[in-house]
Amino acid sequence: MPELVLATQNPGKIAELSDLLAPVGYTVLGLADLGDLPPEPEETGDTFEANATIKALAYARATGRLCLADDSGLEVDALGGRPGVISSHFAFDGRTDGEAAAMTREQRDTANNARLLRDLQGVPEDRRTARFVCTMVLAEPSTHPGAGGCQPPDRAQPDTRFAGTFTKRDGGRLPHWNIANGTYFLTFRAAMGIKFTNEERRLILDTCLHHHETKYWLHTACVMPDHVHLLLRTIQQADGSWPTGADIMHSIKSYTANQINKLRGRSGRVWQREYFDKLVRSDPEMDEANRYIQANAREAGLCDRAMEYPFLWRREPGTSGSALRADGGLAAPRSNAFDGRLEAGPTKTPRSRVLAVTTGAFEGRIGLPGQVPRGEGGFGYDPLFLVAPDFARTSAELDKTEKNRLSHRGAAVRAMIDRLRALADA
Repeated sequence: MPELVLATQNPGKIAELSDLLAPVGYTVLGLADLGDLPPEPEETGDTFEANATIKALAYARATGRLCLADDSGLEVDALGGRPGVISSHFAFDGRTDGEAAAMTREQRDTANNARLLRDLQGVPEDRRTARFVCTMVLAEPSTHPGAGGCQPPDRAQPDTRFAGTFTKRDGGRLPHWNIANGTYFLTFRAAMGIKFTNEERRLILDTCLHHHETKYWLHTACVMPDHVHLLLRTIQQADGSWPTGADIMHSIKSYTANQINKLRGRSGRVWQREYFDKLVRSDPEMDEANRYIQANAREAGLCDRAMEYPFLWRREPGTSGSALRADGGLAAPRSNAFDGRLEAGPTKTPRSRVLAVTTGAFEGRIGLPGQVPRGEGGFGYDPLFLVAPDFARTSAELDKTEKNRLSHRGAAVRAMIDRLRALADA
């Protein structure tokens, strides 16, 4: 039977996930079953998906096995979605050192629950709605980075590669290329009157790096105060499809627009609707595009030397994910939310890649003091969480079968099972 590593040392979570995954045909292992492992990766993401991705990639690479990681937590509407990604250390505002590090898991659960009830003091019953959310990420080890084991491309594909692969132009007011295995020079601009702050430019660059090595190989990226340049080559996906420029633009622009509007406390258009794309068909065109992008900030007077500009990223030829610093040395791509996806280093280094992402939710509300805590099952916030729609029982009072059917992890696992079965049969 194939082995599947669960990227957790939480015995309650291991038992719950083992039961859910039993029908799939995998031998399920926890981290404690594997002996010595590298230190637990730092979960630096600000979403459940980002943290689950960090863990899945790190442990797939470290163990050489298929790895399933999850990040989950409690979102309480009256608290603006808190505790969210800091659910396991809510009592300490997300800190994992000092007093938090000295506590057992049970002691920390007790402290978290006490903090939650304190923060909800005075909030009426009907406004204590909440949900558990779980995002799962499946990753596999690979000695060859990129989908399909392809090597990072250092040069453009010659013209002959495009024979017979042109499919269509689509979308918007401008015609756009849609071509398999294409090397694209993409430019997209901010909406009229929008100038990006440093924080916003960092967010945009991190987002462009998010799908590096999964949807595309990113050669060069530069985020200017009102526009962005990308030079990239698409990667064939597991289903045989190729991402289009329109797909890539939608992913980047929709996410960054949402986040920038949140930062500004506003709504409205952040990006111009259209983008400009050019197919790069030869080495001279590749070199010209690289030079243009790298010189953009210097020519605009934003820096004295091109590589000093903090929102310029360039993959060093001969590596898969490293960036070139101003002094000519190598530096890993800087990414706050998506560090786990950026497996920097030479091509020969063992690597890992994401295969699937699923999410599940479990609706309920936090009981009033006196109603809760109740129940001997579960862990964490389960004794406080009254299960929708009748709010008569806490999730700690559900039997194992019913909890698996209703829970956020159960929903995320069920969405993952088809992919796991396909892998087991392969």
